[in-house]
Amino acid sequence: MQRILMTFFTLLIFYSCSKGGDERLAEQENIRSQEQISAQNENQREWARSMEKDLNERKYFIKAIEGSFRGDLDMENADFSVKAQFTSSIPIAFSDRVRTLDEISYELANLAININIKLENPRVANSAVSCIVEDYKPDLNKGSINIISEACKNVFKLMLSDDMQMTDITNEEARARVLSRSIRNNEIDQVEILSGVFESSISTKEYQFKLKRD
Repeated sequence: MQRILMTFFTLLIFYSCSKGGDERLAEQENIRSQEQISAQNENQREWARSMEKDLNERKYFIKAIEGSFRGDLDMENADFSVKAQFTSSIPIAFSDRVRTLDEISYELANLAININIKLENPRVANSAVSCIVEDYKPDLNKGSINIISEACKNVFKLMLSDDMQMTDITNEEARARVLSRSIRNNEIDQVEILSGVFESSISTKEYQFKLKRD
Protein backbone atom coordinates (compact mmCIF):
# COMPACT_ATOMS: atom_id res chain seq x y z
CA MET A 1 0.00 0.00 0.00
CA GLN A 2 2.81 2.34 0.92
CA ARG A 3 4.48 1.62 -2.41
CA ILE A 4 1.27 2.47 -4.26
CA LEU A 5 0.95 5.78 -2.43
CA MET A 6 4.56 6.69 -3.22
CA THR A 7 3.99 5.91 -6.89
CA PHE A 8 0.82 8.01 -6.91
CA PHE A 9 2.53 11.00 -5.31
CA THR A 10 5.49 10.67 -7.70
CA LEU A 11 3.15 10.72 -10.70
CA LEU A 12 1.25 13.68 -9.26
CA ILE A 13 4.45 15.67 -8.78
CA PHE A 14 5.63 14.78 -12.28
CA TYR A 15 2.30 15.88 -13.78
CA SER A 16 2.37 19.16 -11.87
CA CYS A 17 5.91 19.91 -12.99
CA SER A 18 5.07 18.98 -16.56
CA LYS A 19 1.99 21.18 -16.56
CA GLY A 20 3.92 24.08 -15.06
CA GLY A 21 6.64 23.69 -17.69
CA ASP A 22 4.13 23.69 -20.52
CA GLU A 23 2.54 26.84 -19.17
CA ARG A 24 5.92 28.57 -18.94
CA LEU A 25 6.78 27.54 -22.51
CA ALA A 26 3.43 28.81 -23.74
CA GLU A 27 3.95 32.08 -21.90
CA GLN A 28 7.44 32.49 -23.35
CA GLU A 29 6.13 31.74 -26.85
CA ASN A 30 3.37 34.30 -26.39
CA ILE A 31 5.93 36.92 -25.29
CA ARG A 32 8.09 36.17 -28.34
CA SER A 33 5.05 36.47 -30.63
CA GLN A 34 4.09 39.81 -29.10
CA GLU A 35 7.65 41.08 -29.48
CA GLN A 36 7.69 40.03 -33.14
CA ILE A 37 4.36 41.74 -33.77
CA SER A 38 5.56 44.90 -32.04
CA ALA A 39 8.78 44.89 -34.10
CA GLN A 40 6.84 44.41 -37.33
CA ASN A 41 4.47 47.23 -36.42
CA GLU A 42 7.37 49.53 -35.61
CA ASN A 43 9.07 48.67 -38.92
CA GLN A 44 5.83 49.48 -40.74
CA ARG A 45 5.53 52.78 -38.89
CA GLU A 46 9.12 53.68 -39.77
CA TRP A 47 8.53 52.77 -43.41
CA ALA A 48 5.30 54.80 -43.40
CA ARG A 49 7.11 57.82 -41.95
CA SER A 50 9.79 57.55 -44.64
CA MET A 51 7.19 57.27 -47.42
CA GLU A 52 5.21 60.17 -45.95
CA LYS A 53 8.36 62.30 -45.99
CA ASP A 54 8.92 61.53 -49.68
CA LEU A 55 5.27 62.23 -50.39
CA ASN A 56 5.36 65.56 -48.55
CA GLU A 57 8.41 66.64 -50.56
CA ARG A 58 6.48 65.96 -53.75
CA LYS A 59 3.50 67.88 -52.34
CA TYR A 60 5.66 70.88 -51.46
CA PHE A 61 7.09 70.89 -54.99
CA ILE A 62 3.75 70.67 -56.78
CA LYS A 63 2.12 73.16 -54.43
CA ALA A 64 4.96 75.63 -55.08
CA ILE A 65 4.58 75.42 -58.85
CA GLU A 66 0.79 75.31 -59.12
CA GLY A 67 -0.70 78.25 -60.99
CA SER A 68 -0.31 80.22 -64.23
CA PHE A 69 2.86 81.53 -65.84
CA ARG A 70 3.50 83.51 -69.01
CA GLY A 71 6.42 84.90 -70.97
CA ASP A 72 7.82 85.76 -74.39
CA LEU A 73 9.79 83.64 -76.82
CA ASP A 74 11.86 85.20 -79.59
CA MET A 75 12.25 82.69 -82.41
CA GLU A 76 13.56 83.39 -85.92
CA ASN A 77 12.77 87.11 -85.62
CA ALA A 78 9.19 86.33 -84.60
CA ASP A 79 7.79 87.03 -81.16
CA PHE A 80 5.68 84.37 -79.53
CA SER A 81 3.88 84.31 -76.21
CA VAL A 82 4.04 81.25 -73.97
CA LYS A 83 1.43 80.50 -71.33
CA ALA A 84 1.64 77.59 -68.92
CA GLN A 85 -0.86 76.32 -66.39
CA PHE A 86 0.06 73.79 -63.70
CA THR A 87 -2.47 72.00 -61.49
CA SER A 88 -2.19 69.10 -59.08
CA SER A 89 -3.71 65.82 -60.25
CA ILE A 90 -5.30 65.31 -56.81
CA PRO A 91 -6.02 67.71 -53.92
CA ILE A 92 -2.98 68.41 -51.76
CA ALA A 93 -3.41 68.01 -48.02
CA PHE A 94 -0.93 67.34 -45.23
CA SER A 95 -1.61 64.86 -42.41
CA ASP A 96 -0.52 65.24 -38.80
CA ARG A 97 -0.86 61.52 -38.05
CA VAL A 98 1.07 58.42 -39.07
CA ARG A 99 -1.04 57.01 -41.88
CA THR A 100 -1.26 53.50 -43.25
CA LEU A 101 1.02 52.32 -46.03
CA ASP A 102 -2.00 51.92 -48.32
CA GLU A 103 -3.04 55.54 -47.82
CA ILE A 104 0.44 56.85 -48.56
CA SER A 105 1.02 54.49 -51.47
CA TYR A 106 -2.20 55.66 -53.10
CA GLU A 107 -1.13 59.30 -53.01
CA LEU A 108 2.42 58.53 -54.15
CA ALA A 109 1.01 56.66 -57.14
CA ASN A 110 -1.55 59.34 -58.07
CA LEU A 111 0.01 62.68 -57.11
CA ALA A 112 1.36 64.41 -60.22
CA ILE A 113 1.06 67.61 -62.27
CA ASN A 114 -1.40 68.34 -65.06
CA ILE A 115 0.11 70.77 -67.56
CA ASN A 116 -1.46 72.99 -70.19
CA ILE A 117 1.07 74.98 -72.20
CA LYS A 118 0.20 77.23 -75.14
CA LEU A 119 2.43 78.84 -77.77
CA GLU A 120 0.99 81.69 -79.82
CA ASN A 121 2.08 84.43 -82.20
CA PRO A 122 -0.06 87.42 -81.11
CA ARG A 123 0.24 88.97 -84.57
CA VAL A 124 -1.10 85.93 -86.40
CA ALA A 125 -4.74 84.94 -86.03
CA ASN A 126 -5.47 81.35 -85.00
CA SER A 127 -1.78 80.61 -84.48
CA ALA A 128 -2.14 79.20 -80.96
CA VAL A 129 -0.86 75.67 -80.41
CA SER A 130 -1.78 74.06 -77.10
CA CYS A 131 -0.29 71.03 -75.42
CA ILE A 132 -1.90 69.16 -72.54
CA VAL A 133 0.02 66.65 -70.45
CA GLU A 134 -1.66 64.84 -67.57
CA ASP A 135 -0.20 62.98 -64.60
CA TYR A 136 3.32 64.24 -65.18
CA LYS A 137 5.83 63.53 -62.40
CA PRO A 138 8.57 66.17 -62.25
CA ASP A 139 12.21 65.49 -61.46
CA LEU A 140 12.41 66.67 -57.86
CA ASN A 141 16.19 66.43 -57.67
CA LYS A 142 16.80 68.52 -60.78
CA GLY A 143 13.84 70.83 -60.27
CA SER A 144 12.83 70.34 -63.89
CA ILE A 145 9.77 69.63 -66.02
CA ASN A 146 10.48 68.25 -69.47
CA ILE A 147 7.44 68.25 -71.73
CA ILE A 148 8.34 65.68 -74.35
CA SER A 149 5.24 63.83 -75.41
CA GLU A 150 3.50 62.40 -78.47
CA ALA A 151 0.63 64.71 -77.57
CA CYS A 152 2.86 67.76 -78.06
CA LYS A 153 4.34 68.87 -81.36
CA ASN A 154 7.05 70.89 -79.66
CA VAL A 155 9.43 70.27 -76.78
CA PHE A 156 9.44 72.46 -73.68
CA LYS A 157 12.10 72.01 -71.01
CA LEU A 158 11.34 73.99 -67.87
CA MET A 159 13.43 74.57 -64.75
CA LEU A 160 12.85 76.33 -61.46
CA SER A 161 14.39 79.79 -61.40
CA ASP A 162 14.50 83.03 -59.43
CA ASP A 163 16.46 85.22 -61.84
CA MET A 164 15.02 86.75 -65.02
CA GLN A 165 18.49 87.71 -66.25
CA MET A 166 20.30 84.37 -65.88
CA THR A 167 20.79 82.67 -69.25
CA ASP A 168 23.73 80.28 -68.85
CA ILE A 169 22.20 76.78 -68.98
CA THR A 170 24.74 75.22 -66.62
CA ASN A 171 24.11 77.90 -64.02
CA GLU A 172 20.37 77.59 -64.58
CA GLU A 173 20.46 73.85 -63.94
CA ALA A 174 22.56 74.27 -60.79
CA ARG A 175 20.22 76.96 -59.48
CA ALA A 176 17.16 74.79 -60.21
CA ARG A 177 18.62 72.01 -58.04
CA VAL A 178 19.22 74.43 -55.16
CA LEU A 179 15.70 75.86 -55.40
CA SER A 180 14.13 72.42 -55.59
CA ARG A 181 15.98 71.33 -52.46
CA SER A 182 14.75 74.42 -50.61
CA ILE A 183 11.18 73.77 -51.77
CA ARG A 184 11.31 70.13 -50.66
CA ASN A 185 12.56 71.30 -47.26
CA ASN A 186 9.53 73.64 -47.13
CA GLU A 187 11.77 76.72 -47.11
CA ILE A 188 10.19 78.19 -50.25
CA ASP A 189 6.43 77.98 -50.67
CA GLN A 190 5.97 79.44 -54.16
CA VAL A 191 7.93 79.58 -57.41
CA GLU A 192 7.75 82.91 -59.23
CA ILE A 193 9.94 82.25 -62.30
CA LEU A 194 10.54 79.35 -64.64
CA SER A 195 13.43 79.13 -67.06
CA GLY A 196 12.63 77.40 -70.32
CA VAL A 197 14.18 75.91 -73.44
CA PHE A 198 12.00 75.48 -76.53
CA GLU A 199 12.64 73.12 -79.42
CA SER A 200 10.36 73.25 -82.45
CA SER A 201 9.02 70.12 -84.09
CA ILE A 202 10.57 71.24 -87.37
CA SER A 203 14.00 72.14 -86.02
CA THR A 204 16.57 70.95 -83.51
CA LYS A 205 17.59 74.48 -82.65
CA GLU A 206 16.88 75.48 -79.07
CA TYR A 207 15.53 78.83 -77.88
CA GLN A 208 15.63 80.07 -74.33
CA PHE A 209 12.80 81.93 -72.62
CA LYS A 210 11.50 82.90 -69.19
CA LEU A 211 8.07 82.52 -67.64
CA LYS A 212 6.81 84.61 -64.77
CA ARG A 213 3.90 83.84 -62.49
CA ASP A 214 0.70 85.74 -63.35
